[in-house]
Formats: sequence, structure tokens, C-alpha cells
Amino acid sequence: MELNSFSIFLMVAEEMNFTRAAERLYITQQSLSGHIKRLESHYNVRLFQRRPVLKLTPAGEAMVFCAQRILEAEQAMTSRFADLNQQAAGILHLGISPQRSSAFFPGIWSRYHAEYGNISVRLHNRLTNQLLEELQSGRIDMMVGIDIPELANLVVVPLAHEQLRCIIHEAVLKDYFPTCWQDMLQRYAQEGVDLIELKELPLILLSSTNRLRQPIDQLFRKHNAIPHISLESSSHGLLFQLGCQGNGIALVNPLSIYEQMRLQGPLPPRCHTFVVRNLPQNSVSLAYRKDIELPQYAMGMVDAIVEEFDYYTKFLERFTFAVK
Repeated sequence: MELNSFSIFLMVAEEMNFTRAAERLYITQQSLSGHIKRLESHYNVRLFQRRPVLKLTPAGEAMVFCAQRILEAEQAMTSRFADLNQQAAGILHLGISPQRSSAFFPGIWSRYHAEYGNISVRLHNRLTNQLLEELQSGRIDMMVGIDIPELANLVVVPLAHEQLRCIIHEAVLKDYFPTCWQDMLQRYAQEGVDLIELKELPLILLSSTNRLRQPIDQLFRKHNAIPHISLESSSHGLLFQLGCQGNGIALVNPLSIYEQMRLQGPLPPRCHTFVVRNLPQNSVSLAYRKDIELPQYAMGMVDAIVEEFDYYTKFLERFTFAVK
């Protein structure tokens, strides 16, 4: 029996919907159904009850347990052989969100690929909750995510603490606070920005549906403040550009600052970035399972990720606290 059939079965068992499972696997529903039928025929069982709703049969429940162990064993065997023979090809599955992949993976790859050139890396670009499910089911080897819970079977490696930053061009602050704008910059460099103090300035924010926008709205509601929202956008890059041009006070994710500044260079003259002090921090961590022994090439990826995030933290510190 092909191992791929077990993977496809587990996806259907997770989704409990043939159409969604086929979409996530990027295969046709007909091909997916064929794999399920071959499993049922090979083991002479029914894995799903189709009506009135799709659900696992007792044999299907047993197949979930067995298929997970079969795939984990196959991955462990592949990993062990790759360690024994450095010329052997290996596959590493890394979970990371799309935005973090764009910002961090080029640096991670440059660190990793030079030493482990025979390893093929598969990126799973999804959000933290989805990646956690894939890690627990064995479909990925490790993940980078936000606020990963401390679970008994996980090794969780802290990477960084992130807090929203605001990009302030001196011209904007000077227009609204002509007599004290310089003192405000110095204070912000030492203490961070009090967002309520800037509520009447034109604010450039992420869209209201974005997860990072929620604590901003909660802060204003808590203080019964109505902010002057000049622009909303789902584009992190656009917020960064408009803030640097002095079109308003842009509130951006620090990893957006990291990505944009690595691509475009330092901030323009008279432009500063500060921590927003009255918003919560997010904890960025790396996680992998304790109960599955990772090969040496996987631990090499752990080292590369830790090094990249150490660089990221130091990079942000250089452009957050100093006002020249």
C-alpha cells in the first residue's frame, strides 16, 4: 500500500469533507476517492460512514491511529538513514506563516543550505493554529508560530518578543505639536509611544479584520477615544511606505519593518520607528515534538532559525530606540 494513501486518508479524517481535503492536497476529488477506495479494498473494511453525515467507522478510527504511526515510523527511518549517510537525500517539513516565510526564510536558507545542500525543504505556509495541528499529526517536523502553548509533548524554543511599532515622520509630528515635537521624539525613544496621545493625528492602520488590528481597537475603546483613521489596508508594505513618506502615523508589525529595511535600506531622513508601549507583546517561538527524534539535519534547521531570529532582534533594536 502506498504511504501517500495513508496521508490522504488522514487529511480526509481531519477535514471530514472530501472536497476540502482534496483542495488542501491540491488533487482532484476523484483521485482522493480512489485512494480511499483502495485502502478499503486492501484491508477489506469501510473507513467512512457517508450518511447522514460523513464520519469515521470503528475501522476508520483504528486506521487513524495506525496510519499516523506508519507515517511517523517512515519519517524516523528516513531521518536515521540520512544521518548515517550524509549523501542521502532527506526531506524536512517546516511550518511558517506566509509573511514570516517572506521575511525570514531567505536568511534561514542562506545559513542552512550551505551545510545541508542535499536536504529538500518543504514549507507549509499557514497560520499558527493550523501549523500546530499539522505538527501534532506528524505532517510537519517543526514550526515557527505566535504564542505557541506549552504542551507536554512539545519542545518550545523562544525566538523573539514582538510589539507593534509606529513609523513617525518628523514633519507629521511637527504639524500637530509645533512647540514640543522634539521632546516627544526623545520621550518616545526612551519610553515608547502612547498611542492615545496621537489619536487625533492621521493614523495608517491594518484592516479591521487583521489579528494585529484588534488590540489597537480595544485600546481606543478602553479610553473612549475615537481615532483619526486616515487609511486602512491589508498591505504591510504599503503601510510602511506611507509612514516613511510622512502621510500619517503608520502602525506596523516589526517583521514588516525588518523585511522592508533589509530590501530598501535604512529609514529615510527624519523618519523614526518606536515601540507602541500600551499594546500587548506576541511571543514568537519554534516548536517540535519531544516524542519524535529529529535527525541531525533537522537540528541544523533549528540552529539556522535561532540565528536568524537573533539577528532580527538585534536589527530592530538598532532602529527603535535611538533618535539622532
